[in-house]
Amino acid sequence: MPPTQAPPSSDEIPEIDVTPLFGDRGSARDEIDRKICEAASRVGFMTIAGAPLGDDAGRQARDSLLRLFRLPEGERRKLWKKNFAPENPNLYRGWFPLESAEPRSREGFEIGPDVVRELPDSDDDLLFEPSVFPPEEQIPGWRRDAVAYYRAMESIGYALLASISRGIGISEDIFRGAFDDGISTLRLLRYPGRPAGEPLAPELEKYFMRWAGERVEVVCGGHVDSGLVTILAQCDAAGLQARTDDGHWIDVPPTENGLIINFGGLLARWTGGRVRATMHRVLSSGTERFSIPFFFEPRPNTVIAPLPLDGIEPFAPFQFGDYLWATTTKFPENHGLGHLRPARAPYRDPFEKQS
Repeated sequence: MPPTQAPPSSDEIPEIDVTPLFGDRGSARDEIDRKICEAASRVGFMTIAGAPLGDDAGRQARDSLLRLFRLPEGERRKLWKKNFAPENPNLYRGWFPLESAEPRSREGFEIGPDVVRELPDSDDDLLFEPSVFPPEEQIPGWRRDAVAYYRAMESIGYALLASISRGIGISEDIFRGAFDDGISTLRLLRYPGRPAGEPLAPELEKYFMRWAGERVEVVCGGHVDSGLVTILAQCDAAGLQARTDDGHWIDVPPTENGLIINFGGLLARWTGGRVRATMHRVLSSGTERFSIPFFFEPRPNTVIAPLPLDGIEPFAPFQFGDYLWATTTKFPENHGLGHLRPARAPYRDPFEKQS
């Protein structure tokens, strides 16, 4: 934790109405491009409103998706990843239970692009593993709502990357083309509440801290997202914080139908630092919390190489899928899987110093 902490404030998180991104080119869109690029380069976080999503990504849609966590325990286990239920075939997509990490502070469920389209014929690539879905009779309409939500998030991701492309002066086709057969992940997260005064095992005490005079749990420690763009619905639950340049943590407040956007380390690397990846964390004061992040991801064989930008630091090109697998298998829910997908091309960590 940083040595100093300021009282939480949301003043530094821009709020942007992105309606002009979905209209014709003009001065209004140009102004939004400017605001998005400023937020991407200065803060790395923003709240957006105005995307023409209708009911596909609003409160009702989110509540529908979160019905998943009401499944009986036996039905949940059928969706668990093989790491936690050896009888199941799914390794990459599916449910990671509370048992996935020592604090038992979160569980989640992940699906991929096959919710909206057929997967490419790539049986040898775990990143194209089919998703698993809850039975329709258990959660009527869940699959339909997941389809609509996934498509809505893709439309936002495309609009944001097109805006950033225009803002930094590269062709919109560079990012757009990379997402044909993309493997974006829709994740549903539940952070269970811990009743006040609940006795804890000694090994769990290290996950608690004092914040603004209150004892809180660090349910997700400080980190930078590894990928490109994260589109997050906080589902009315406060607790997300971003770290400023001077080491202070500030609240990123939830909004009724707005979405939180933050940018990953890979996009920062790909753009030569024109886009910023910001450290963030999640705190809980004890109440149950839900969130729905969407990780906008290109197809695995996308070659990440220095963009045609002046002054960009050179690095050895690599395939996105190799980077994603090397990164995701460091997470507790995917520990021990690294050897199951060898790199498809020469690969080294793009964040290691390269000579």
